[in-house]
Amino acid sequence: MPATFPTSYPAPVATRPRPRLRGVAPSPAIGRDGTSSRTARAALAHHLGHADPLAGVDRTVPERTWERVGTADGAELWLITWPPDSGTGWHDHGSASGAFVVLEGALTEHVWTGVATATTLPPHLVREFGSSHVHDVVNTGTGTAVSLHAYAPSLAAMTRYEVVRGRLQVTSVEQRGELW
Repeated sequence: MPATFPTSYPAPVATRPRPRLRGVAPSPAIGRDGTSSRTARAALAHHLGHADPLAGVDRTVPERTWERVGTADGAELWLITWPPDSGTGWHDHGSASGAFVVLEGALTEHVWTGVATATTLPPHLVREFGSSHVHDVVNTGTGTAVSLHAYAPSLAAMTRYEVVRGRLQVTSVEQRGELW
């Protein structure tokens, strides 16, 4: 389902041009979570219209970093910096649906739907997903990538998985405040 985002934004906070979000790559299983993923998508557009998330990014960090950068339109926003070869491992977002956009570089998203499929996400393409979405996101490029993520409702838990004999197996459940 295509999305429409503003093609112009309010006066910039910084001099860097605003990214223009190109569309939506929905999860194959958004289902009843569509409202929450649309809330997350709207929060991305709102945040990008009012802030320059790339202004303070340290592109020399040796490992993946994440920072909560606020809330907008009922969603929680996180900025993630991805050095080459960094990734998340298989996980879900608890009861939260969401959306994310690559701001610099490219990320490869592996999605679990009974089998693993991979899609490379270029800059400015919004990726929506529902609360049942299980994925592994990796920077397979040679440079640092940066992405902005929105979760609705707020991210409270994440379940970690590993693939064992062709099936996902839960390895842990992280609660907000433990590691992030």
